[in-house]
Amino acid sequence: MTPRHYSQIYRQLRDLDPHDYQRVIRRYEEKEDELGRLDALEHFELTVFYVDALYQTGAFRQHQLMVDLVIEASIRECFVVVEGFSQDVFQFMLFRKAAAAYRLRDFDTAIHVGRELVRIDSGRDLYVRFLRVALFKQQVRVLQFGRAAFIFCILFTALIITVNLLVVANFYPRLEAYFQWAIGLTFATGLLLLIGSYCFAACRAHFWAFGFQRSLEMPYKKQ
Repeated sequence: MTPRHYSQIYRQLRDLDPHDYQRVIRRYEEKEDELGRLDALEHFELTVFYVDALYQTGAFRQHQLMVDLVIEASIRECFVVVEGFSQDVFQFMLFRKAAAAYRLRDFDTAIHVGRELVRIDSGRDLYVRFLRVALFKQQVRVLQFGRAAFIFCILFTALIITVNLLVVANFYPRLEAYFQWAIGLTFATGLLLLIGSYCFAACRAHFWAFGFQRSLEMPYKKQ
């Protein structure tokens, strides 16, 4: 096999510490015009490290703009391995795309990409667990209901306590025991609604995620 010749700019950028993310980003962006003239493999590998640095530094919006280019190039050119990455680059970048979308609270994208990852490798628990978390977070109305109900009950509890201290304790002491019972019941109701809404959302997310995984595995089990 003929030894591969690497361009000077490729050697310069690959010589950088890949964990010095800010420097990787700065140097890539300084040389972006020149990088466009590199061959497909060199440009791909350098862009992989740049996109990884964007993710690691929390530049998730910029990451989302660039990661699709890496994913598309990986498919088009059949690039699978990049030195320094122990995983399949396509799956690694696809998972990072889902994770960045999750950080941006774009749960629809996170769930869509998460399902694609489960389709690619239904036996990998990481993908299914990520899908479950994204499905849980997507249930905004259920979670908001639980939080709103809890806050309402806390405020109502405070109102009952105030009435009990200012009115009942001074003028109707016989009713104080009932008010104490109402205080405990109202607080407990709010807490149960909060816990219940979160448990309900978690159970639905678990059922949806692992049900989706099982639906992909069933045809193979039948064979």
